[in-house]
Amino acid sequence: MDELNELFRTFRHSSWRWECQGKYAVDEARLQRWRDGLPPDLDAKEPWLDFIRGVVSEGKTWQRVRMLTEPLTEYLRWMLENTQPNVDAGEDIRWVQQSTAQQLAMPGYDFYLFDDRLVAIMHFDDNKLLTRVETSDDEDVVAEHRAYRDKVWPHARPHSAEFTGTR
Repeated sequence: MDELNELFRTFRHSSWRWECQGKYAVDEARLQRWRDGLPPDLDAKEPWLDFIRGVVSEGKTWQRVRMLTEPLTEYLRWMLENTQPNVDAGEDIRWVQQSTAQQLAMPGYDFYLFDDRLVAIMHFDDNKLLTRVETSDDEDVVAEHRAYRDKVWPHARPHSAEFTGTR
């Protein structure tokens, strides 16, 4: 998605993401490696990890909260076991249970909040592919999404080794 990539390149201070889908489109070969008990192919992920390292080295923050469905989907079990490289690169990834997210009235859609001034709502098709990004810098929309972040962040647990082994 060109628009989202442009936002990644141009934000100045902070990127924060709410990620609440139980599944996203993914390269099936990468998922199959995990199913087969093989280590991840980090070569394919290295450009993204380099990007995160670069963002963090510039003093920017790159954060996200992922919602854990109840019960966990296969995709989320895979992600729990394959998140540490992102954390090692400098991304602050946290997890929150679906029941907690529901109690907090978190939205049922993914979004990014850039620099506390721009919201990018992500739209996915039935195959879980990102198809459209809707951006807004409207003060009320931004304030609503900052409030979502501020509600969920204290309830989200930082990623750590305790999350692995969830097969």
